[in-house]
Amino acid sequence: MTPLPDPLFEPFDLVATRKVSLDGLVAFEGRHYSVPFAYVGTYVEAHGCAETVQMLHQAKIIAVHPRRTDERLVINPQHYEGRSTERVQAPPPLGRLGRRMLELASAPVAQRSIDYYVALAEVAR
Repeated sequence: MTPLPDPLFEPFDLVATRKVSLDGLVAFEGRHYSVPFAYVGTYVEAHGCAETVQMLHQAKIIAVHPRRTDERLVINPQHYEGRSTERVQAPPPLGRLGRRMLELASAPVAQRSIDYYVALAEVAR
C-alpha cells in the first residue's frame, strides 16, 4: 500500500488548476492567493475546502489560506522569502520604506467622530 500524504488533504468542494503568475499569486474564486515564489510559472491545484484554500503542486500542499475572506488579495509574506532557485530568482527583500508601509498597513484603524476632524480643520486655519 502507498503511504498517506502528510498532512492529509481536507475534503474539498471545488478544485481548479491554475498557473502561478509572475507575482507569485494564484487566482481562485475571485481572490488572489500567494504561494512560495519558487512556483512562479508552474501549475498548481487550488482546493476549496470548508474553511481553507489549499494550494498543491505535484500532490504536495505548498500553501494554505483562509477561504471566503473579505480580502480579495490574500498574501503570506513568508512566500516571498528565501533563496533563488535554478529556475526563479528570489524577490529582493523589503527595504526600509517597504517595511514601514507594511507596518502602517497592519496598524488598526482608529474610529473617530466627525467632530474630531472638524476641530482639526479649525486648528489648521
